[in-house]
Amino acid sequence: HYYITNNLRMRLWVLAVLVAVATAQLVNKNVNRVVDLTTQIAKVTAEVEVENSGASVVEVYEVVVDPSAVKHLSFVSVSEHGNELPVTKTSDGVYEATLSSSLSSGGKTSLVVMTTFTHSLEPYPRAINQPDNQLVRFHSNAYYYSVYNTVEQFSKFNLGSSKIESFTPRSPSNKESQTVKYGPYSNIPAQTSAKVTIHFENNSPFLTVTTLKRIVEVSHWGNIAVEEHYQLVHTGAKLKSQFSRLDFQRNPIGAPTAVKSFRTVLPASSKNVYYRDDIGNISTSNLRETEDANELEIRPRFPLFGGWQTKYYIGYSVPSYEMLSHSGQNYKLEFPFVDHSYDNLVIDEAEVSVILPEGASEFEIVYPNYEIVREADGKVKTYLDTFGRPVLTFKAKNLEENHIKNIEIYYKFNPIMLLQEPLLVVIAFMVIFASVIIIVRLDFSISVDENKEARQRVAYLVEELFATTGKVKSSVSDETCELLAAVKAKKDGKHFKNVKKEIDAVYKTLTDEATAVCKKIVTLSPSLSDRVADFTRREGDRKALLASISGLAEKVLGDKISKTTCTEQENNLLAKLYAAQTAIEDSLAAL
Repeated sequence: HYYITNNLRMRLWVLAVLVAVATAQLVNKNVNRVVDLTTQIAKVTAEVEVENSGASVVEVYEVVVDPSAVKHLSFVSVSEHGNELPVTKTSDGVYEATLSSSLSSGGKTSLVVMTTFTHSLEPYPRAINQPDNQLVRFHSNAYYYSVYNTVEQFSKFNLGSSKIESFTPRSPSNKESQTVKYGPYSNIPAQTSAKVTIHFENNSPFLTVTTLKRIVEVSHWGNIAVEEHYQLVHTGAKLKSQFSRLDFQRNPIGAPTAVKSFRTVLPASSKNVYYRDDIGNISTSNLRETEDANELEIRPRFPLFGGWQTKYYIGYSVPSYEMLSHSGQNYKLEFPFVDHSYDNLVIDEAEVSVILPEGASEFEIVYPNYEIVREADGKVKTYLDTFGRPVLTFKAKNLEENHIKNIEIYYKFNPIMLLQEPLLVVIAFMVIFASVIIIVRLDFSISVDENKEARQRVAYLVEELFATTGKVKSSVSDETCELLAAVKAKKDGKHFKNVKKEIDAVYKTLTDEATAVCKKIVTLSPSLSDRVADFTRREGDRKALLASISGLAEKVLGDKISKTTCTEQENNLLAKLYAAQTAIEDSLAAL
């Protein structure tokens, strides 16, 4: 099955190339190709002067990748006079770039074809010691691979190191400092290959994100939370000997292939940034804020050598207006599919999950110009959700920095749904309060506790007695004292008799009520009879003092007492009256 599938793919690819050759009317007049091998990514930039040598008009330019390099291909772009052209993938390694304007017979234009390749630099040897430099091999084509004939071409390989172990000579070719040059070559037929290998030193970080899981959670309350989970592997030459922490700390630069830290770029408006792994927070990280972005220095718990790996995750929040816009019920979410995790980023597989607000519907996706697969939509329930929030999941493979482009998600959302969560909170609290009120008022006892009922009735009667004694104080005691003051100010006997008669009537009524209440208390709780008797005795003391105050007023009316003596007796009686009333309150409290 494997053989048949690959054989079919090869036949389709050959057929596509043959069709392209048959219909080709273009000629590459001049090609200047630069291959950048200074990092772990092979970046190929070809400046191509194209001429239409046919009779008919041409609207597309075919880009065909060398079959031996297709498995490493990550990104293809074509630009014309500085403007990027639409590129469509027709089959594996075959792309069509639509020209900005049709190229008529004899017409010329200049194109820049850029391709990038991941995992194309092979560590050789595959294992090295801790202080060794890393050597890599790169297999390529000395010619610019094309479905069109090429009149003149030149290739330059920038290595970033002057230590070049070897390279495949192909006349004319030469080595200069940190570069290897091939060409110029003339009149190269279409689909011509001339395999070359360059073996050189490359100590740049060979970091690969084997798995990236990115979660973007959208809230219409003003916040978008982003969390990214990384499985990171050093894909350079493996460490042959045992790692020596002592040697590494004594001379950190003595391990040229070790990756001690790297820089992750976050949005300038990001806040609440965290960097953690399975153990917990990693405090060695450092966040530096700039005007354009926030730079997070990621420093793993240990240096990474070839074959070593680590897992971690970072998270942050950004204001909704940075990624979200709307008009009425139509919303647009726009954000980078992947972000700048580190310089010369390589991601084998990325999974991006977008959690939209509950009630979002009618999704439309605008993808960036590379292949992204949309998985089946799902649901997730978080706090205060009822039927779940929609989750859109996307996957892509073999990504690098050129894939940091925005994906756009359009959806509909009724703003009335924003009230759902506050209403749920209000209803929940109302249910709790109502339940507490009902439970407190219910009696869950199996049999009636007569003693408890009697105590409750006695407590009620004592409260009633408190109210009655309060009325005695305000309506009898205070009024009697005010009557004495009025008599002292104006000796009006008639007024005195009328007011005293009213006070006595009120006092008798209140005293009768208090006596009846005391009898009920003693009946319900005979053990309180002594305390009730104490209260009655103290109430009698107050009654005697009030009678003395009234008698003092009568003496004042009959001029039977001097002013000085009256004042002394009044002060004495008022002090005793205050003490008696305090004693009455204490006796009630004892009940």
